[in-house]
Amino acid sequence: MADYTEQTKLDKIKRAVELIKGSPSSDIDYFTVNNPCNLEIDGIPFNNTSFIRANGSPLSQCECVIYPHSGNDESWILFLELKYSCKPKNNENNLNKARKQLFKTQYYYRSQGVFDKNNTCYLLASLPMQRPPFTNISLTQPYLSAMKKRHNVVIRFQNSVEIIDDKKIKV
Repeated sequence: MADYTEQTKLDKIKRAVELIKGSPSSDIDYFTVNNPCNLEIDGIPFNNTSFIRANGSPLSQCECVIYPHSGNDESWILFLELKYSCKPKNNENNLNKARKQLFKTQYYYRSQGVFDKNNTCYLLASLPMQRPPFTNISLTQPYLSAMKKRHNVVIRFQNSVEIIDDKKIKV
């Protein structure tokens, strides 16, 4: 997955969030979903018109959602936000903003009944231009454990995941 929004904002042809299947792109850094089990997955990229308030203004949301094609009440759902910055000094602000965007999108989906607490929800923030672990920010183990236990939410800051099956993702 890659977000071309900033990279192409001055170009004649604008690009946005793209879910890339097959060979990775060489013109941009990206988030990778490794799928060795060849599980059929679907994804929906979001843009500024994906979630709109009653007054017409856009709601904050993440870049995309990815999920198993034949999901059920135990399948995972993955929300992803990318921040294109090569400056580690900006990591705390970028990743905290990403986390808020992820929570808002996840809350919207859950409040609409798209999934419930039985579905493990992965909230992933990525800095594709940097190598993990990202400096200047971390999430504590008690926080991560509490989110999993109370809300069945897994939060991570990383640039790739691996699908295990329709119920688990290796983070």
